[in-house]
Amino acid sequence: MRRTSVLMATIMTIGVFIAAAAFAGEPPADRGHAPSGRWGGRHAPEGPMPTAIMMLVRYQEIDVISELTGLTKENVRQLLISSPPPAILEAYGVPFETFRSAMDKRALRLVKQAQTAGIITKKQADEIQKRMALKIATPADMGDAQR
Repeated sequence: MRRTSVLMATIMTIGVFIAAAAFAGEPPADRGHAPSGRWGGRHAPEGPMPTAIMMLVRYQEIDVISELTGLTKENVRQLLISSPPPAILEAYGVPFETFRSAMDKRALRLVKQAQTAGIITKKQADEIQKRMALKIATPADMGDAQR
């Protein structure tokens, strides 16, 4: 039982890093699908992403989009089949910055849960939060550097 909770907390912690990287910058200007990834390649993590992590990030996206738009989670799942999150948010009048902020809050909550469960130390949790704060505080700088 303890082993399962440790494994899940570890997966969630890794998800925090991926979520922070994925939502640290602005959405791409072209809101259509790009061949290099859902975010047009600008914010996608490098290398292959494990399926469990992809699922965690996707479920977080679904939950947050559902909360922000008032749609049911099933409706959001269906919309995500044909449209990326920025397009859905734009269609429902939700600023991307609001979505990104909500995703960041969820990521920070996962870090705190991992620390509470003893998977990471307080020092590690502080370091993760510091890195996330740097990415959150300077999205424009990051976007300029990647062009």
